[in-house]
Amino acid sequence: MRAALSRTVPVVAALAAVAPAPAPAQPVDPPADEPPPNVGAERDGATRVFPIDGPHTYSDGSGDRPHHEGQDVLAACGMPLRAVKDMTVRRVATEAAAGRYLVLHDSSSGADYVYMHMSAIDVAAGEHVDAGQRVGAVGQTGDATACHLHFETWTAPGWYAGGSPHDPMALLRSLGDS
Repeated sequence: MRAALSRTVPVVAALAAVAPAPAPAQPVDPPADEPPPNVGAERDGATRVFPIDGPHTYSDGSGDRPHHEGQDVLAACGMPLRAVKDMTVRRVATEAAAGRYLVLHDSSSGADYVYMHMSAIDVAAGEHVDAGQRVGAVGQTGDATACHLHFETWTAPGWYAGGSPHDPMALLRSLGDS
């Protein structure tokens, strides 16, 4: 065994001497239209992704104050926001309280997913989005007092169309967030 090992060590050393040194790893942001590397859980055969692509913490939750129908997720302004699953953009608008917002519609369940206070919106009404696709960026628009995503989920037939708000925390936790 020692003889075989002593014959391979010089070969490995010779190869290492002529092989180029590996380049140092550089962080690379994924292109805006590609899903992040941490694409989330699969449920019912559908890929699901956490809506914020980066560090975040939780603030006010559903029902913490009157008419607060969702979960506030604090993150840096400009942080990419991702579609939580394959859906269609139902609405893109700006309102005084919600600021810039969008509503994504899941045609298979009839549910809606609402993203509010966005600094940028990268999609248009009627457009199909894939799970993990960038849909915009975290902001502080409307009556927001800090950079965050206000995230809501609504049962069929959807947001202010006869559906009911549903606390999104279980969904957010199921997407691998802590």
